[in-house]
Amino acid sequence: MRVLVVSLLLLCLTAPAMAADNLKEMFANGTFKGKIELLHFTRDFDGGNTDRQDQAAGGVFYYKTDSFKGITLGGALATTNDLNSDDDKATYGLLAGGHESVTRLQEYYVQGDYFDTTVKIGAQELFTPFLFFHPVRMMPRTFRGASVVNKSVDNLKLMAFYLEDAADWDDDAFVNMSQIAGPIYANDGSVDDEAAIILGASYNLPIDGLKASVEAWGFKMDDVINQYYLKTKLSKKINDITVFGGMTYADQQDDGDALSIRFGDGETDIDTFQFGVNAGVAAYGFNFTAMYSKTGDDPIYDPWGYSKAIIQQVLNAGLLADEDAYGAKLSYNFGRLGVNGLSAYVFHAEYDGVEAVSRVSVDSKETDFNVQYAFSGGLEGLGLRVRHAIVDNYYGKGFDAKDTRFFVTYKF
Repeated sequence: MRVLVVSLLLLCLTAPAMAADNLKEMFANGTFKGKIELLHFTRDFDGGNTDRQDQAAGGVFYYKTDSFKGITLGGALATTNDLNSDDDKATYGLLAGGHESVTRLQEYYVQGDYFDTTVKIGAQELFTPFLFFHPVRMMPRTFRGASVVNKSVDNLKLMAFYLEDAADWDDDAFVNMSQIAGPIYANDGSVDDEAAIILGASYNLPIDGLKASVEAWGFKMDDVINQYYLKTKLSKKINDITVFGGMTYADQQDDGDALSIRFGDGETDIDTFQFGVNAGVAAYGFNFTAMYSKTGDDPIYDPWGYSKAIIQQVLNAGLLADEDAYGAKLSYNFGRLGVNGLSAYVFHAEYDGVEAVSRVSVDSKETDFNVQYAFSGGLEGLGLRVRHAIVDNYYGKGFDAKDTRFFVTYKF
């Protein structure tokens, strides 16, 4: 990685000025943005588990310099702070264990932009099918390493990543990615530090009247896991109606023994897949999507924020072994009725899978409700949201759960 940094700096010395004319302007013309949040998350069980609750205030604050000779610097601070959470309940995940507050450097990187290529080195939030920042808590996930994105060819984007460390929603420091894959999940403490290598390509098909794209990805982490991912999307607008659909396929195979006891006592290899399709229609403020996914003999492995094939609810995501999942989601934008900023959805799915080791049947279903409002005018940037989930047979454990989340968010 040091070689990449040195090469980037040498390149900037020979490149012409692109935006700021000097270092002073580089920092003075920088941009600052962020979000401040007040969150209250609870998960109540009707037996078997301790109820969870976190109440916190915090946010993420980003600063990025202007470009000087193709070089940009960036940094971000993330913080989540306890607001009198109920100590008789377990930690939900907004805070660290014991309802502890956390503040950390979320991003710090140097970025170079040359010849239609962006190189970023350091801590950065990312979105790939295998890991992404997944902003469903106060502090998004973040990763440390190098990323390269090239857009030299029209409609084609080529991507490469070399990532060594990651920080989860409640971590106060980065941890090697293979250690997340190993001791935390396999509980053996014997995994060597390894990096993740990811290659990807996406292409927008230039077809008149049709939006269509394809993407392909590969992921390799020695002694842990190898993964492949394919995705297609298309949509077409016919007068006031838009029809859309897509398909995804993912394949996972373990590499070494880091995951040997990930899913229970004894050894369980991972050699699995997930296939999914979705189709829907959007018109007059309504959006309806139907979806289906099928998982292979082993469950999908997901320590870093896997981009699920089709279904992602509050709790369930169709990742169990030998699982068939069916879902339908209906949303409505009340702007069609003159209430701009107000939207809502209901999302129901049913899951039929098995436990990885015992192969005992695990049937579950979940219904999610969501209402949110984005203010405009003098309060632009302020948003309110309520999300509630009802889960029957929580992860096949024989008891039910209800999950409620309240969001007050201000983005600037």
